[in-house]
Amino acid sequence: MKAKVIISAASMLLLIAAGVLLAVKNNITPKNNRTTETSEPGEVSVTEAITEEPYIPPVFVECSSEDIHRGSLILVNREYAYKEGSNSDLANIYSMKSDSYKVNTVDMRLDKNMILAMNSMLDDFKAATGITDVLANSGYRSYSEQQIMYENDLETTGLSESELVAPPGNSEHHTGYAMDFAIDDGYSYPALKNEEDYTWIYDNAHKYGMILRYTEQNKHITGYMAESWHFRYVGPVHATLIRQMGVAYEEYVGFLKDFTFDRPLEYKYSDDEFYMIYYVPADMESGKTEIPITFDAYGDKDRYSISGNNSDGFIVTLRIDELSDDYDDSYLYMFNPIQENVPVDDFSYEEPVQENAAADENVQEDAVPDENGQGESAEVPNQEETQPGDAENAEEGW
Repeated sequence: MKAKVIISAASMLLLIAAGVLLAVKNNITPKNNRTTETSEPGEVSVTEAITEEPYIPPVFVECSSEDIHRGSLILVNREYAYKEGSNSDLANIYSMKSDSYKVNTVDMRLDKNMILAMNSMLDDFKAATGITDVLANSGYRSYSEQQIMYENDLETTGLSESELVAPPGNSEHHTGYAMDFAIDDGYSYPALKNEEDYTWIYDNAHKYGMILRYTEQNKHITGYMAESWHFRYVGPVHATLIRQMGVAYEEYVGFLKDFTFDRPLEYKYSDDEFYMIYYVPADMESGKTEIPITFDAYGDKDRYSISGNNSDGFIVTLRIDELSDDYDDSYLYMFNPIQENVPVDDFSYEEPVQENAAADENVQEDAVPDENGQGESAEVPNQEETQPGDAENAEEGW
């Protein structure tokens, strides 16, 4: 997200004043200090100085209305469509991937941060289990690709509106932050499921910034069936917080709107890493929104990030040195108690045998893109009525 930092004249004067106070506070008693005198009969009078911390005003980062649609925290679903072309950081997976997993096609793309997260996670999965048969099956999809899938489904079903395939614009795959995983068994390429050694991925994905987007527990919120294969990148801090709270992403984005720069959500990510998270509504009238950040984070892009939410504002994630005295983590239990092993009651199916399927060490050359466990589904298909040859019609959001 491109943005520029601006400092108002008034803020600059306050910053200068604050700097002077910080530089001399150990030598000069501030004028606004309060003093209290305590004495008892026959005792020497004692004066105690109570020093107030100087107020340091925020610095403002200017974002445009277009920036609402950019960033790893955008919400894309039936209500909020993705704005095509908003992610300029798409990269070729094959050119960046490690040797711990395979990719469906050599031209598949994904957001760079998501690729790095996949590399780290699947490298560690390989180290822990020795398994390298995870297949990156479907990443970024363009509007035109989604349109073709949508129209093909209408032609197949004869319906005027698809009940299975998400219309172009409403799939997370447009963002470049979503990946569908399968297993390269050299035969049917089944969707990834939370079972056997693969449970490691579900237990650890949040550490690498990924959430299991559609679960049995949140399908009444997302409107989509449980998908054990669909992972979404939101960054380690938010992925861990979402997991601890046990919420759907829709709930999480709405929850963050209650927090501002002056009253942020404080989060203890680890014993020595703390964050403040807050929402800033977009100024749609002017088309420019000033995002406040702390002065000590100014100039250090590793300290903070700003993401649009794809609807009406921005989410700021800023690392802080310490939590406030009144820090309270009870919000973690607002929705559900923290669960270390969240059960996943998911739906999957076995792919039909693909003729002439051949995989080298890194690429599933002949696998048809988006053939297994893809995208968001509007409803659970009748598994008894789904025939092997109809597998491509079993899910929405391809």
